[in-house]
Amino acid sequence: MGVSRAVAALLIVSTSALTIAQTGGLTCSSDDGGYRYCRADTQNQVQLTRQISGSRCEQGYSWGYDPRGIWVDRGCRAQFVYGRGRSRGDDNTGAAIAGGILGALILGAAVAAAKDNENGGDRERTNYYNDGYRMGRQDADNGRRNFYQWWSERYPMKYERDFAAGYTDGYNNNGRRPPR
Repeated sequence: MGVSRAVAALLIVSTSALTIAQTGGLTCSSDDGGYRYCRADTQNQVQLTRQISGSRCEQGYSWGYDPRGIWVDRGCRAQFVYGRGRSRGDDNTGAAIAGGILGALILGAAVAAAKDNENGGDRERTNYYNDGYRMGRQDADNGRRNFYQWWSERYPMKYERDFAAGYTDGYNNNGRRPPR
């Protein structure tokens, strides 16, 4: 069950990586020779694809861009493509690699969690051992006799051995530190 959740998470991450790499196009016009800003998520990738105006369209002189959009000035009117994937031959390799790495990490964590559950829950076992250790230390520090049976009745039988081992180590102060 945990692995199927991981596969679903991997699909979501892969889709997100492709969404990040979206592209778009627009026409931006400098009406009456004045400055105009056309908002777009350019991802700092813009390419002029077709000049429409008779006025000169030259990057840095009559058009430019930033991450939030494209600007035109001095009568430039043109069509632009923007975003990763189309301009400058970018093929989304970076986004695909990042999505794959993140997906692999998520899948690995899900497989590890599924194994953890199959093995009786190593984290739960550690928690019960730690509880036992603390209770054993508490009883020993307060001069009480070994009350393991009283404490163990409060924990599931599935983890009784883990609790008992921790209690014994704590009560006898075997010098071992409890696992964290």
